[in-house]
Amino acid sequence: MKNARHLQQLVDRRLKELGDHRGPMPTRRAAARSEGKISYETLRLLKLGRHSGSITLETAEGLALALDLPLQDILEVAGQRIPQGPFELPRRADTLTKAERAVVLSVIDAILDAAEKERPTDEELRAVAKGARRAGGSAAGARKATATAQRVRRGDEPQR
Repeated sequence: MKNARHLQQLVDRRLKELGDHRGPMPTRRAAARSEGKISYETLRLLKLGRHSGSITLETAEGLALALDLPLQDILEVAGQRIPQGPFELPRRADTLTKAERAVVLSVIDAILDAAEKERPTDEELRAVAKGARRAGGSAAGARKATATAQRVRRGDEPQR
C-alpha cells in the first residue's frame, strides 16, 4: 500500500501544480491528456488513495502524460522496474542455434521471474532507482537463471 500512498501524493501534488488560480487541474482534464491510456476513474481512485497502487506500464504511461512527468518518475514512485530500452545481444550471438537461443531466453525468464518473486520493499526499490536510475535484479535471480540454463542444456527441462 506504500505505492498507493506515494502515487496518491504525486497525483495530488501534480494536479495542484498544473492547476491555476481557480484550483487544481480537474481530474477529468488530466485524464483527457493521457491519450486514453488512463481512465478518469483510475486517476480519480489514485488521487483519493483508493487505488491499490499496482499499475501496468500503460497506466504509468498514461499517468506520465496526464501529469506531465517523465515515465521514469512515475515508475520510480510506483516501485516498478524501469525499462532500459531494447536489449540487444552482441553480433557474435547471431551464430547461436535455435536451442541455444532458447536457453538464453529461459535465462532471461528465470531472472525476471526471480526478481518478481523476491521483489524488495518499496523503499529499497526507490533507493535503487534513485541511486542507479533503475531497479536491479538479485543474486538469487542470477543463481536461478544459471540453474535453469543448465537444466535446459542437459535436456532435463523443456525449452520455453
